[in-house]
Amino acid sequence: MPRVHSRRGVTLLELIIALAISGLAILGCVMLVDQLNDSHERIVRDRAADAKAGNGDRLLRRLLADARTTTDTADRFRGDEHNARYLTLCDTPSGWPEPCRVSLSIDSLRDSSAIVAETKREDRLDETIEERFELRRVFGAATFRYLDLAVRDSSWVGRWAPSIALPGAIVIVTGTDTTVLPLGSARD
Repeated sequence: MPRVHSRRGVTLLELIIALAISGLAILGCVMLVDQLNDSHERIVRDRAADAKAGNGDRLLRRLLADARTTTDTADRFRGDEHNARYLTLCDTPSGWPEPCRVSLSIDSLRDSSAIVAETKREDRLDETIEERFELRRVFGAATFRYLDLAVRDSSWVGRWAPSIALPGAIVIVTGTDTTVLPLGSARD
């Protein structure tokens, strides 16, 4: 009678092939997890940049819309091509707006310009609170212009001398774009 051999184990070759397939599956899972982490970090970074840009633009519009006229010569609106100083309302930690002084400036670099706001206000303990915000970044050089509603045909000027009257609007001029932002009661 012929002898029948039953095979109960695995050969070394089968074991190596099984380990190689398992290694490839694990490598694929690791690469997938790395891609998910990279995508998550990019999404978080992009969301933070979008929120910063949106909040900066909203704050710029609010600071300009709440601009106030005053008889105090130190707080009157004044501006030139790179700076504007005036009295406005700023939010407080308590939740309501209070008068504050704001200075808008354009910080120019070689390839871009940043619109920066510096605010100063007094708190209830008569301490001065100063804050600095980058409101907007634009490509290339930027300048401010002011709408003079006092002249007959309304004109844009590069300098606003201290006056009780506010300009009708402030415009941010770049090489490719112009953004008009109304001031104070002109927005109504």
